[in-house]
Amino acid sequence: MTVIAMLVPLLSPAVPVLAIALILWLATRRRPDVSDTVADAARRHEVLVSTLSAAAAVVIAVILLWQPGAWLARTVTTGTLQAITPLVIATAFASVRALGELTWPRPHGDVRSAPLTRRTVWSLGGLRLKSALGTGFLLVAGLIATGVTADASGRGFVLQRSLGDGGSILTTAGPYPGWPSGGPVLVALALTTVATWLALVAIVRRRPLTGVPTVHDDALRHTSAHRILGGVQLCLGFTVYATWWTAGSAIANAVDGVPSRHPVLGVLAIALQAIAGCVVAGSTMAALASLWPRPVPRAEPAAPATSTGRAA
Repeated sequence: MTVIAMLVPLLSPAVPVLAIALILWLATRRRPDVSDTVADAARRHEVLVSTLSAAAAVVIAVILLWQPGAWLARTVTTGTLQAITPLVIATAFASVRALGELTWPRPHGDVRSAPLTRRTVWSLGGLRLKSALGTGFLLVAGLIATGVTADASGRGFVLQRSLGDGGSILTTAGPYPGWPSGGPVLVALALTTVATWLALVAIVRRRPLTGVPTVHDDALRHTSAHRILGGVQLCLGFTVYATWWTAGSAIANAVDGVPSRHPVLGVLAIALQAIAGCVVAGSTMAALASLWPRPVPRAEPAAPATSTGRAA
């Protein structure tokens, strides 16, 4: 029963994602006007997919955060649900982007073209992909560390304090992101990773735009990839923030009262909260920067023709 209850919020994006997939399919069934250029149709499709993926993220956020209390009590605890919400949103966002790539406008006419340059997910994602992977690594490292250091319940941080008479007392502070919440977050992170990777692979294998210069086609591909990674980066940043900030707060509360006896833990608590703030701020800026299309590089002017012959 616990496993089924955990799968309910993780699989909640399925219904709105399928509904948006139907909208995408119906939208791409319309025959383009003769006045439409290939580049214009491609840009409109990119805007459509971006808008629908953002709408799916909002719908999932409303479903998970504003659900009835009775339904919540039958599934998972509030803390666990809040912990996985950003990654479930990221999964829905990336899934809609992947479906949008599958509905990319087909080339028209008798002429077909094929890409001559080798594109990979790594070359397409660039620095944004490395940043998302780094943020995911921070999340995994933090979840493993908090899972190992949590108390027996997995929801508190225990600190042993020495008393003046030679005895000791255990102080527990929480909430602390142990395995009860860290396990579902890791599962949600795996789903987000798969959905994001499939979306990027779909962009790499996208049909080339007929009659459009390669630099324009590449710019549109990079725009799509950067928007996917920007949205996923934002969700990863908030998840890291929630995990590390909560852990830092619990450690600070446990140390509170006798900080002089635990200076390392006091510094660690401040460092965790500082890093959490920096990660969420950087992820937000990266997401906002991804909204702008990638500029198309200007073609270099051709060199003037020269003649080595002598005038008659």
